[in-house]
Amino acid sequence: MLQKFSFAFCLSFFAIGVMAQQPKTPPQAQPQGPQLVPATAFTYKKLPSGLQYAFIVDKPSSPKPEEGGQISLNMQSQCNNRILYSTAAEFKGKPGVYGVAKPAFKGDLIEVIMLMTPGDSAVCLVDADALFKNAKSKMPDFIKKGDKVQYFIKLVSVKTKDKVIKEQTAAFEKQMKEQAAKQKAEAAKLVVKDDKALQAYFKKKSFTPVKTASGLYYTLKEEGTGEKAMANDTVVMNYTGYFMDGKKFDSNEDTAFKHVQPFTFVLGRGSVIRGWDEGIALMKQGGKATFYIPSGLAYGAQSRPGSPANPKGIPANSILLFDVELVKVTHPAPPPPPPAPKQDTMVVPTVVDTLPAPVPVPAEPKKDQ
Repeated sequence: MLQKFSFAFCLSFFAIGVMAQQPKTPPQAQPQGPQLVPATAFTYKKLPSGLQYAFIVDKPSSPKPEEGGQISLNMQSQCNNRILYSTAAEFKGKPGVYGVAKPAFKGDLIEVIMLMTPGDSAVCLVDADALFKNAKSKMPDFIKKGDKVQYFIKLVSVKTKDKVIKEQTAAFEKQMKEQAAKQKAEAAKLVVKDDKALQAYFKKKSFTPVKTASGLYYTLKEEGTGEKAMANDTVVMNYTGYFMDGKKFDSNEDTAFKHVQPFTFVLGRGSVIRGWDEGIALMKQGGKATFYIPSGLAYGAQSRPGSPANPKGIPANSILLFDVELVKVTHPAPPPPPPAPKQDTMVVPTVVDTLPAPVPVPAEPKKDQ
């Protein structure tokens, strides 16, 4: 079976042939390869599947098509003196490019193409009933059961599976880099836009908050007297979130949002928006503050679902304001001390152990009386 490459999807080669029952241009206006040639004009060989074929040009070359590879070819199909499909018409005189897969049915055209090498030309006869059945398309009225669809094929080029994978990988990486560069440029523009909007807001409200290096603005309303929040601390928060027009979008203090309970999370682990992770780390237990968070430090290009109290949710690229209270800070428990290293038991020799064994002294001989 052949598959036409087109970015993220593949289109069955045979489906194209079936769709050509209603050509984009009248048959007489289509650029044609070989003219309509009777099937009897060739001496055919037969494959085990029953597919009949004949080489018109057989040039010894390489490589042959392989599953997972890619081919380009010129092809025209016809049946009962009517052209069904032509790559010349479809691709404006250029070869069609297709991926190579296993045969989709017994007697599939790809069985012959797999025998060819670049420069070869061949003709083959495919069972019309099997072809249209595989394509899940109704056979035209001028084609009857038992008819053969005649294909003229000239194989132009062959790419191996490895080369296709390398090219696809390179194309994907290029696309990802271009997309990342585009997103970075758009994000930079949005930073400038958000900052201008916040500056205008502060000017209108006649106050000047503190700005951090990341672009977060904040004002401390109450300093707090407890422990300073640090990364990996468990913090308990009360909060109310606003849009720049003053409308609330969420709160754990307003009963309208139906979750009036302190909000607990571990700081610095990305479980909340970046503006929160950064801003709360500037506070002490008992402190109160207002954060003015540009969209890049909030939800960015992601929108958030709404609720009965805020049906529109949070639109993408929204600047968010939060009144927050740091209710409690709990530092993580220190890790247990490492176990003491095991000491090897040593056997200390005693003094007796170190003394040499006594050497027996022979008795003196007795003197004669």
